[in-house]
Amino acid sequence: MNAEPEPFLRIKLTADGDAPFTVMFEPSGMTYDLGGGQFMLADVVNPYGNELEIDHWQGGVSVWAPGAVITRDAEGAELHRLN
Repeated sequence: MNAEPEPFLRIKLTADGDAPFTVMFEPSGMTYDLGGGQFMLADVVNPYGNELEIDHWQGGVSVWAPGAVITRDAEGAELHRLN
């Protein structure tokens, strides 16, 4: 018997052109540095509520997701599980 997959919200975060870019996930403070044109994925597992907050700061963004987050590289391989 196959279990139903958990509902999730996928976020794709991309660095523009040749500008390096930092993504920080709050409240854990985990950071990822992306080179120009690189991207990463973040899956918000079992999201609650309907608000995703993204704060821009010089050189990057902070992401406050409504639930636990699984970060993934551009190929979709799991990097970290953040609660």
